[in-house]
Amino acid sequence: MTLIFKLSMKQIFANYITRQIFVIGLLLLNCLGCSGTKEDPRGERVSVSGLVYYDEDPLTSARILFISETPEGKIKSAGIVSEGIFQIPQKGGPVVGKARVEIYPTIPEMEEFIEIQEKAKKQGKPFRDPASIEIPATYNKNSKLTAMITKDGKNTFEFKIESK
Repeated sequence: MTLIFKLSMKQIFANYITRQIFVIGLLLLNCLGCSGTKEDPRGERVSVSGLVYYDEDPLTSARILFISETPEGKIKSAGIVSEGIFQIPQKGGPVVGKARVEIYPTIPEMEEFIEIQEKAKKQGKPFRDPASIEIPATYNKNSKLTAMITKDGKNTFEFKIESK
């Protein structure tokens, strides 16, 4: 009985080691598979920035989308417009080439809302409530706005929205 027990312990130990090696191998394969390259197979992404005006004034708060058509389908890159300024980093930026631009109104969080209101007051500018801003469909879902995204350019854009 001792001999059978000793063999069983050896088998248990061998099975344990085999499982550990198998799990470590799977983890290594997973790490190698996830490391990948930084390039997006749909195209090279770049950072973009710029200004958005609403009736001649910087747009208080909005969401901006760059939509690129590629053979693999649409690629959308989104950013936030705050006090007329937007920046989208390379990691989530649009791909090189022509992109359609859509701009949608947003309502900022209360803290940001108060900051914007106080800043306008300090600068002696009229405060435009972001909730009252209506961006016409010609600048969002039916947008004709475009941007030519380049690999080596500044990729800084300026968009002017008219309420009427």
